Amino acid sequence: MRVLVVDDSPPRRRLLTALLGQAGHDVVTAPNGAAALEVLAGQAVEAVVSDVKMPRMDGFQLCRALRCDGRWARLPFIFYSSIFIGNRAQELGMDLGATAYLDAKHVPPDQIAKEIDALVNRVVGTEYRETLAQLRDELEFARRYHQVVLSSLGAGGHAGVRDTISSNVDALDDILTRLDAERHALADHTEVTVQAMELNRLKELSDHLGDTVNKVLGSILSGADRPAIAGTNSEAAASVRAAIRRINEVVRKMNRRDGQGMEGTTRG
Repeated sequence: MRVLVVDDSPPRRRLLTALLGQAGHDVVTAPNGAAALEVLAGQAVEAVVSDVKMPRMDGFQLCRALRCDGRWARLPFIFYSSIFIGNRAQELGMDLGATAYLDAKHVPPDQIAKEIDALVNRVVGTEYRETLAQLRDELEFARRYHQVVLSSLGAGGHAGVRDTISSNVDALDDILTRLDAERHALADHTEVTVQAMELNRLKELSDHLGDTVNKVLGSILSGADRPAIAGTNSEAAASVRAAIRRINEVVRKMNRRDGQGMEGTTRG
């Protein structure tokens, strides 16, 4: 994964860059929070490791700025300091939304790569599970809504629309079954680790869902005499599409990570 290291000490930036690079990560650096924001504006990163005391914009200010911006609100942010390690500093960092606050005296540089891997995997794993649950809620709503629409059509007319909705209710039932199986598979993991095969299957599921929603939306919208249904279904489809986008983003993140042990103050 790509890690942004923010530290005003050139020797420590070089050290962290070398250690993270040896662990297989791409590293970009910035000497302070303001420079870090410029880096983030130009490229995507999967995690930020930041010192606290820096000129222009310190680590606390940087963390607050990121958490106030929707683009980076959930970006794993890890404080790594050997000076600001008191309880008040750690409480402030965590209250600002940091993923973890690591004491450099307890987590030496040669262990930092393992800690970052574990922490980031924990954050993304939690997001993955939450997104699965949210997607299931969206799917269940879509399935029940289509059933209501189907029953409202009655026996007469709208045969094409009725057939399409009926087939897509079946498809949604199938997707829900597969999604529940995915959630049970995740529950079997003692560590927050997801195999590539599971991720690919979830990606396939999301693509299938997108096709399903588009098909039923097109069928409903083609019924000009049912504008209320069309409008409501548009909202339902938009909601499900948003869930698809979220879960696909999580899948892309998870494809780049493996989890290991962790130490320090953390936020799940």
